[in-house]
Amino acid sequence: MTSSTPPATTRHEPVGDITPGNTRKAGEPLDYDTNTDPDTNTDPDYDSDGEAEGEVPVVFYATNTPGNPIAAAGAHARKNSWFFYQSLLPDLDDDVDLTLTSLAKDLGLTYNTLSGIIRAHFRMQELPLVAATNSEQWILDTPRLRVIDREIERIGDNHDHIGLVDAALADFLTPTAPCQHVPTVAEIRRFIRDFIDTHNLTDEDTDEVEPTLNVSVHNNRATISLTCDKATAAIIARHIDSQADNNQCGAGEALIQLILDDTHTGLTPGK
Repeated sequence: MTSSTPPATTRHEPVGDITPGNTRKAGEPLDYDTNTDPDTNTDPDYDSDGEAEGEVPVVFYATNTPGNPIAAAGAHARKNSWFFYQSLLPDLDDDVDLTLTSLAKDLGLTYNTLSGIIRAHFRMQELPLVAATNSEQWILDTPRLRVIDREIERIGDNHDHIGLVDAALADFLTPTAPCQHVPTVAEIRRFIRDFIDTHNLTDEDTDEVEPTLNVSVHNNRATISLTCDKATAAIIARHIDSQADNNQCGAGEALIQLILDDTHTGLTPGK
């Protein structure tokens, strides 16, 4: 699947940060401050999470378990990753393709992978409630950020609908019990899809699309491409994801299993 370049935006400042947006030109060294810790407080009863020493929060994710150094290190790594990629967001007047090509080389990533990550961080600027929730918990790693972006693409540019998803998803990502398990990528995907479908928020195209299938073969490799309407694609994608989750395999293998009738999706046709 070909990834498009990040959408235009009138805001490029990192969410939750007051530093200016990235002005780095292609080939220039990174200007990134790795110290994202809050200012040191000399009060002995103060800790970096804002909780008085000895006080345990009533509800929290397992990744924020008080006194757990491994959980704290993981949260710190996700926090650093957030500010790192927010610092790389291109400016409106940048040559986005050139900038991402240079950054991908610097980071040892493919262009498509980095483009997907950057798009996900741009998306957070449209989801201020989700971003605020994340800044309290630091639970959203790159795979979770990317699935949020991909699922919200179904809404298009309808900011009212995006706002509804923002509020619902922020509530979904807020812990309600002590040592709660962080929602998985699959759980976040299902929540967003179900919310969009339940409230009919998709940006539907009224033009009918005639399904077409193309198969190209080169040596021992074949590529299968299906073109269809969005609703049908959403149903197919849901079955593929369910098959992949149930069988702990990739989407490509799940599709092969579905085509060969080795199905265990638990879904009814058309749902």
